[in-house]
Amino acid sequence: MKRMKRNYDLRVLQRPYAEGDIVYILDTAVLKGKCKKLCSPWKGPALIVCKLSAYLYRVRLKKSVFGVNHDRMTLCRDRKLPKWITDNRMPNTPADITANSMMDTDVYCTCRRPWDGRFMIQCDYCDEWYHGSCVDITQTDALDIDMYRCPVCKRRRRT
Repeated sequence: MKRMKRNYDLRVLQRPYAEGDIVYILDTAVLKGKCKKLCSPWKGPALIVCKLSAYLYRVRLKKSVFGVNHDRMTLCRDRKLPKWITDNRMPNTPADITANSMMDTDVYCTCRRPWDGRFMIQCDYCDEWYHGSCVDITQTDALDIDMYRCPVCKRRRRT
């Protein structure tokens, strides 16, 4: 068992999520009378309520709260979110304000928030910093990019 765990841990990709992130949850339940082949494998969107450990998160769907492993989640990139998520998602809670006052007060990214320990990437054209989750780039994706161009620079180039 120790050897199997060691081999699994070598290839595991840890996906860091923060409280307040919106995710989809992998749904492997088979419902009687429904064709699983035609149904979506993802349930949600859901809101991450808290981080229990490096791999386990407490997630809230509209009417339920439960624990989910990071392997069974993916970030939600929908432009329109349900009303219950926008009502429950508070970007400027007192905990965020105190945490931000302890850190660097420079704001970055399109979300205009300071660096909070999450992965960030710098545009090679305008030297602006962006959170990886805001521009939809993971740390592993960033390793394959030679020259990163931010969304603002991409729009400037098209016009």
